[in-house]
Amino acid sequence: MSRKKRTIGIALSVFLWIGLWTYLAYRLNKPVLLPYPKAVAQTFLKMVKDREFLRIVWGSFTHVTAGFLLALLLGIVFGALAGLFETVEILLIPGVKLVKTVPVVSFIILLLFFVKPAVIGFVISLLMVFPVVYENMRKGIAGADGKLLEAAKVFRIPFLNRLAYLIIPAAVPYTLAASSAGLSLCWKAGIAAELIAQSPNSIGHELYYAKLYVDAESVFAWTAIIILVSVLFEKAFLILFRLLTVPFTAPTVLRKRGRLLRYLLGITKPKRAEGDTLEDAAADSLTENEMPDTTVASETVGQGPANTETTAPAEACKAPVAVLSGIGKCYDGRKVLNDINLSLVPGTVTVISGPSGCGKTTLLRILLGLTEPDEGSREIGKDVRFAAVFQENRLAEQLSALKNMRLLPNPVGKQEAETLLTEAGIGGTAGKPVSEFSGGMKRRAAWCRMLPAESQITVLDEPFTGLDDEKKDRMIRLLYRYKKDNAIVVVTHNASEITKIREVFGGVFIFHTVEKENNSEK
Repeated sequence: MSRKKRTIGIALSVFLWIGLWTYLAYRLNKPVLLPYPKAVAQTFLKMVKDREFLRIVWGSFTHVTAGFLLALLLGIVFGALAGLFETVEILLIPGVKLVKTVPVVSFIILLLFFVKPAVIGFVISLLMVFPVVYENMRKGIAGADGKLLEAAKVFRIPFLNRLAYLIIPAAVPYTLAASSAGLSLCWKAGIAAELIAQSPNSIGHELYYAKLYVDAESVFAWTAIIILVSVLFEKAFLILFRLLTVPFTAPTVLRKRGRLLRYLLGITKPKRAEGDTLEDAAADSLTENEMPDTTVASETVGQGPANTETTAPAEACKAPVAVLSGIGKCYDGRKVLNDINLSLVPGTVTVISGPSGCGKTTLLRILLGLTEPDEGSREIGKDVRFAAVFQENRLAEQLSALKNMRLLPNPVGKQEAETLLTEAGIGGTAGKPVSEFSGGMKRRAAWCRMLPAESQITVLDEPFTGLDDEKKDRMIRLLYRYKKDNAIVVVTHNASEITKIREVFGGVFIFHTVEKENNSEK
């Protein structure tokens, strides 16, 4: 449904409910219980003109708002700590459960023994909102994309960059939803607390006396005022919240006023991914050509010494930067890897192949330090760094390709990064978030993040997915320029990809075949 049609529908719905209210008031014919909308509107206007009106509304507004804002701050801080550290979550469980389960009336009565009636609304608003924000913030932090955080670990992205662009964006939608729910909750609970405590200069106090004098018109009018003030404050707060968080959640909209305004107002407009040539869409369905046995020397990893095809023997004399010895790994009682041995030397390219589900990706995860082996050892040289293109792109999709590159420690200069993006065929995308890229563009953005990253070992897991032959050729040549001195590990079955890598790199080429130990797909 378009926004215009939705607005018209809401307006018609309001008129329908007002009509129903009028009909019920007419049928009941007891204004003392259910006044007519017209009478309530007249009372409303009379209240607004009263010189005490602003003082009364301001009294309740300050109490409820102050309680909400403090609850929001505490909920964000403690929710973030609980999401990051399980010990904090465990320590806070009893207190949060207590606040969530004790009835509001019980809190109000207990508080009357310790605080003045004037601050009851503030305290109750705080207590009602804190658990909502805390739980949502904790879930948002804990729900951050695990694969993206793994990529951040591999690339050693600094903690502040992880927090700002990987963790906070994951928590913002949860916090935004909690704020919207919390605002409604705190106004209801805060005004109820003012009514019970008879807080002076408050809407709750006025409602109490309207009830006492059986003034239904005033009760309805003050209720309308509560709804109006809470809705306006909620809208204003959500706009401010989006404005404060836009540098983390959608920084690219800052470049265009129209998009920024729609974002701040919460107006979502579907965006069509801007694709490449037709080859990008077709590349996903390219049939892989299995590597012919007659073209390569191969070995089964873990089944004896490797047969290594060498076109530059001097490279083989270098000391390895990583050695995997006797690696074994089981999932659900089934062995995926068995007695795997792998030695990585700078300036060499190691191609790993094997049937689907044989554990190739698991082997790479062990190499990257993301998975612990059940058997064997992993020896990595001192200060060795990794760069990787994963099976998934693992990009911060709210950021541009350039900003994804700039998250790395010691990033290349902006000009060099823009040049690399242009060479990869995705130049001029600084104003577009990765979420608007086609699959092929995202893949090349992942390559551009990997290429300039400081590393001694480069790991490529099915890195050419979504790329046509021309773009594969371009990426391989860029790989040679940036990573020819690395120990490179590639998982691929495509014969043309292997042939092109051999053609561009030359040097030492090692082929490993991982046997499938069982039928599990890992």
